Amino acid sequence: MRPRFATSERKQSDLFERFLNAVRTGEMEGLVELLSKDVVLHSDGGGKAIAVPNLVQGADNVARGILGGLRKLVPTILVRRLAPINGKPGLVNYLKGKPHSVLTIDIADDRIRAIYIVTNPEKLSHVPDLPNDLN
Repeated sequence: MRPRFATSERKQSDLFERFLNAVRTGEMEGLVELLSKDVVLHSDGGGKAIAVPNLVQGADNVARGILGGLRKLVPTILVRRLAPINGKPGLVNYLKGKPHSVLTIDIADDRIRAIYIVTNPEKLSHVPDLPNDLN
């Protein structure tokens, strides 16, 4: 489905920052408000890293999945860095200086309509390591 109107870069960045803050604080209601009702969570571990095996659909399911997965599956010692990914706001998570995961979102009508989390080490091989002075 095509969005009714394009979201400006500034609005994309603002929505992404609000999304990251809601996830960081565990604010379920705030997170659900940012998601379209038919949002889809895509996760790709390539069979080599932790990932959700199936698509997660719907705002409540996605929000619960993200917050639950963050508590149960994601190392607490990750170093997070904002970075453009394919021309959109993104987040690269590093574990001991090596790329651990990349997160991006798609936006339509000022809501998040898709979330992509890649943990597949083969797909992360082109992401540069974190410089030693930033570890």
